[in-house]
Amino acid sequence: MEYSLAIIRIIGLILTYITFGVIGLGLLTIYFLSIKTYYRYIVFFSQLWAKYSCALLNIRINVIQEPKVSPGSIIISNHVGTPDIFVLGSCFPGFFISKSEIGKWPFIGWLVNLGATILVNRGRKQQVLDTIKELHCRLEADCSIILFPEGQATNGKDIIPFKSSYFETAIQTGKPVIPVVINYYDKGNPSIACWYNINFLTHIIRLLKNKRLDVTVEVLPLIQKETDRKLLASKCYDMIREKYLSYANRKTSAS
Repeated sequence: MEYSLAIIRIIGLILTYITFGVIGLGLLTIYFLSIKTYYRYIVFFSQLWAKYSCALLNIRINVIQEPKVSPGSIIISNHVGTPDIFVLGSCFPGFFISKSEIGKWPFIGWLVNLGATILVNRGRKQQVLDTIKELHCRLEADCSIILFPEGQATNGKDIIPFKSSYFETAIQTGKPVIPVVINYYDKGNPSIACWYNINFLTHIIRLLKNKRLDVTVEVLPLIQKETDRKLLASKCYDMIREKYLSYANRKTSAS
């Protein structure tokens, strides 16, 4: 039964991704001379893609404090695994930052590039400055950015300290920073959503076979007009971690 469900979902996801890939090619062809307009359309269709992906994987999202995010915001979240992309992408129209290796993956890389994902090569010393410039371009186009400042997926038991480099974008632009907490509810320990100490294929197969995944997305008070990136990163970390651990304590008490 689980494998039948996985096969059905694979077919659905492939058809969905091909459809949105064709849309991306069309947008690139039509708006290649107007990059800001292209970005705005990409963000719109990327949110639809994320919603379809959540529907196919039966990811049920409960949003606490409806996200009233103005265009050009910087959304900061904890990172557990691949479902984070679908969950946050469906809640917030925005661009993600990802490691450059994903851009080289068959098919997935094609979609990532069409979706104008900001790819980061962590081996390049100049990369941070180049990425900050690119983030400026997206924000100037009134598009939001979604960041996972932990820099990696975790086992979901705690949140590791945030890297502060890309918080410099908020300092330079004065854009609002919106901390967000993702918390999954399932019987797995760690959660089925976790991509930690397993290869990507195993992670995806587990998600495809999983019948339902419940998740809460809590939007915390925004932060603006901060002048120090390290202090800003620390504030976001403390807010997100405190809220996340409160969820973990509730789960422990309930069990």
